[in-house]
Amino acid sequence: MYNINDLKIRCINSKDNEDIAKVFLEGFDNKVKNILYLPEERTYDFLVDFGILKNYYKEGYFIAEIDGEILGLMLVRWIGQKMEGNKNLGFVQLVKKYGLVATIKVLFKINLVNNNPKKGELFIEHIAVSEKARGLGIGSILLEKAFNMAESMQDIDKVSLAVIDENHRAHKLYKRLGFIDVKNITTRLGKWAVGVYKYTKMERKLI
Repeated sequence: MYNINDLKIRCINSKDNEDIAKVFLEGFDNKVKNILYLPEERTYDFLVDFGILKNYYKEGYFIAEIDGEILGLMLVRWIGQKMEGNKNLGFVQLVKKYGLVATIKVLFKINLVNNNPKKGELFIEHIAVSEKARGLGIGSILLEKAFNMAESMQDIDKVSLAVIDENHRAHKLYKRLGFIDVKNITTRLGKWAVGVYKYTKMERKLI
């Protein structure tokens, strides 16, 4: 049993890659599989190669851990954010590894569902908690980290995120933490790309 009082939030480092991939896949497994089905042993490489995991954002990638075990993660993005290292493999390298048709299809799907932060916005690109640690409040603590970070930054006046309509539990959590619905989006291409047909853009303005 985990003790939430022992929870620590820190920035990502290179040693975390394999562990954060596991937590990421627990939260977004269906979306990833819908982009391109791969055997489990190749999924981590795929996430990194195509830049889906986005572990090159060192400033805004946070890890939640208890006794050294990674149980949650969150990536926040903003305009002007610094990156470190290579974002992903180049097109030629991707084609050599995954084939031309698969590479073009995956890149198109990723571009289709990509959400870039707007001016004045701290955008939570993804947040995930390990299945075995859900219900402890880790998600709420990570979100508070995002709020605190936004309040310390210049030219940021809101925190935003997107939630799929089927994720009622997350939607309720975000509302409880002060987010409000600002835009409902329906997309047939999104359904084809990652299996998501409807989602809601939410935001919480800073006081």
